[in-house]
Amino acid sequence: MRILALGDLLAPVSVDYLCRTLPSLRRELSLDFVAVNGENASFLGGIGPDPALRLLECGADVITGGNHTLQTRAIYPLLEENPRILRPINFPSEAPGYGSALIEVGAHRVLVLNAMGTAFMEPTLDSPYPYLEKALSRYEGQYSVSILDLHAEATGEKLALAHTFDGRIGAIYGTHTHIPTADEQILPRGTGYISDIGCTAPSGGIMGVRTDVICHRFRTKTPMPYKPAEGPVVAEGILLDMDEATNRCRSITRVKV
Repeated sequence: MRILALGDLLAPVSVDYLCRTLPSLRRELSLDFVAVNGENASFLGGIGPDPALRLLECGADVITGGNHTLQTRAIYPLLEENPRILRPINFPSEAPGYGSALIEVGAHRVLVLNAMGTAFMEPTLDSPYPYLEKALSRYEGQYSVSILDLHAEATGEKLALAHTFDGRIGAIYGTHTHIPTADEQILPRGTGYISDIGCTAPSGGIMGVRTDVICHRFRTKTPMPYKPAEGPVVAEGILLDMDEATNRCRSITRVKV
């Protein structure tokens, strides 16, 4: 099974880009499944219902989230109604939506998990470990392949969790920092791993935001409204080749479109 996972979607222009390119990308890469982190689709304000539904209609099989997902209250009903739009599993139970989904792909099922780290993250959530354990127990025997979008800041935290669940989750990839890392690997028990897959955002700025804005905020320590960068959109992520019979990762390759 060939799975494409794309990093944090930033701004409506990135939604437009994926809606134009995902159908052809699925054909060119012979993709069976596409996961998109959409937590910033409304530009640092979460994701609204319109972009979420557009992404699902144009070729995304699931939309994962992060610390900004719940900032747009308009998405709350859709989080409850549509199991393909996720928020981190370790949000309190009172939060709308779900952190896991079982999605059919032909004769197989993909278990998608979404969790958030606790180091240097806001809001500070409970440890994701017991939530992931509970989900794996709940879905045991019901899926062929499993993947986890771990939305977190600290590389050490991501690696520790990945080694803990090595061999139990087929692929674990990090999101949130918007910068792709060069540590893609297959862990000893067969889990594909990378610390961060990057972002899908306008180029020419700093992490998808205009360079002058970020420099001003760091240099002067005074506010300046965030504005998206103005270059062509670049989509970053990973291509996973997964063994449906064993839930092991055969290969993990960085992708930049």
